[in-house]
Amino acid sequence: MASGDPFACFGGDDSDSDSGVDDTVQNGIADGDDSQSADDAAALDRARHLVEAFNANKDSVAPNKETSSSGVRTDAAFRSSYEDQRKRTAALPWPDRPPLYLGPMALSDTLSEGGGRGWVATQELPPGTCILIEEPLVKGWSDEQMGKRLGLESVRYLLGMENASSIVKCMEELHPKRRKVEDVLKVSGEESSAKSDAPIDPLDTIQIIDMMADMNRDASHVQQVEALLKDAKERNVTNSDGSPLEDRDINRLLLAMRYNGFDSGLYMHFAMFNHSEDNTCIKFRPHGEKSTSGYYSEARTTRHVKKGEALTLHYIENPREVSHATRRKVLWDQHRFDIGDEDAYKHFLDSTSDKTGMLFNDNVRGNHIYESELVNGKFPPSSREGSVGVDDSEGSDLPATSNIENSLDDLEEMIVELKAIFMAQTEGTIDDSAFGRAAALELTVCELITASETALGNNRHILLSRCRQLHLDAVELLLAHCSSKLTDRQSVELMARFLPSCQQLLESQQRRLGNDHPDVARTCGDLSQGIQALLSHSPKRLLSLKLEGMKSLAECSMMESSMRQEKARIEALYPKDAVEILKSVQK
Repeated sequence: MASGDPFACFGGDDSDSDSGVDDTVQNGIADGDDSQSADDAAALDRARHLVEAFNANKDSVAPNKETSSSGVRTDAAFRSSYEDQRKRTAALPWPDRPPLYLGPMALSDTLSEGGGRGWVATQELPPGTCILIEEPLVKGWSDEQMGKRLGLESVRYLLGMENASSIVKCMEELHPKRRKVEDVLKVSGEESSAKSDAPIDPLDTIQIIDMMADMNRDASHVQQVEALLKDAKERNVTNSDGSPLEDRDINRLLLAMRYNGFDSGLYMHFAMFNHSEDNTCIKFRPHGEKSTSGYYSEARTTRHVKKGEALTLHYIENPREVSHATRRKVLWDQHRFDIGDEDAYKHFLDSTSDKTGMLFNDNVRGNHIYESELVNGKFPPSSREGSVGVDDSEGSDLPATSNIENSLDDLEEMIVELKAIFMAQTEGTIDDSAFGRAAALELTVCELITASETALGNNRHILLSRCRQLHLDAVELLLAHCSSKLTDRQSVELMARFLPSCQQLLESQQRRLGNDHPDVARTCGDLSQGIQALLSHSPKRLLSLKLEGMKSLAECSMMESSMRQEKARIEALYPKDAVEILKSVQK
């Protein structure tokens, strides 16, 4: 199976266009202290550079820093070579198509998840260890597929490629495997009149039999499959044994792409990573252009991993911070596995409970992840179809998490639209309407944070992390593109709203992701630069915020230095050294 919310980029676009804001809303950004700052105007330049460009995670952004002079290479304990790579990759499902680099991990077929198959660490791994570098088998997807639910268009795109037969051959080993599909359909009686008494794995029933039955009940789908079979025959695209493709093969290819694809393409070895709600690794977005040979993706650990421990990814990205009910629905719709309701989810988070007899006994982070879902102290109900409605005196209504996610979706679409508008203009030509919309957006996100804190009754809820991240994006948008329209007072008030969001986001990230995650590094950097901006621009306003650990100017200065150093420490764990690694294993 694959990760990174495969085909999140194919989601429907149902956003409404924004409208301009009036002067009342636009001027709201200046509300606050009526006194003008006494600091010199040059401090505004520091504020302008407060926020580093945030990444728009589909997979995750590639590491962007070289190893610092004080940093230690995290793969120092593991050294490979051409012969080592050749020997270890020969045992993988695709010996003729090895990854560019296979780190200290091995493919296991005895895991309790993922149908038993998945990657495990072959030694103790520190955070930042590069474990896989691979080029996609299929680089991206057709323009016709973008913005739509994944369908047979992607199969048509695949069969039209010059190396279609090679791709089809490779995909026979992706879940669901060709041999598995043929055996399951034969035993179930779907392709013969005689049904076998042999038992069928319940997961095979869900992921193969039921899915294909649903497809074949759609007359339009069946017609498209027939057309694809005709095209495949004309192009001489066959199975690996030379047999012609059949309708079950087309359906299997579609399922394989749904279960294993990433928005950046289809990978063989990345598809072997299983999903975890407390994942140990992260997949970085490919470098370079799709048309070049250097278009590859890499995976690295984000925390310490024990020898023999499963190496996992989180299947949902961009945004990663969604409610349990939404994750449950997406994972069911996309991958046909269920993370369950409250009791099942607890055990899904902490598999050690079967050994210790105590939930979260040896998994503090798992407990933090569970707590980040609580609404007013309770785990909200859900189903495979998503959130469960809440009954009130006026009838059935959506739960708080659904309402917040709907608002976030709308606001995130607004910020994407505004970024496109600003990118098409130079700073000196930014019109008042666009500035007003950006200013209104930032204030609206602040209001959403306040309302969400009340509705959720949990300041560490995962959706509040997403709200606060969006707030940082909104502030960055104003500072990066509208600084000429901001007064000193407006800049100060922006920073005064920015810093609490940043500090609270950092605390939540550290609890859920650990202290060594790249997202934590970025937030540490934002907090450091935000403190620095107010220290130079309006120290009194900084102290008035009464932030945790920053009750005096000396404490503020120490916090700024600490966050700056922490950012550098984490970034050193993720050096931009893929080229160096690849050179070390070349013949």
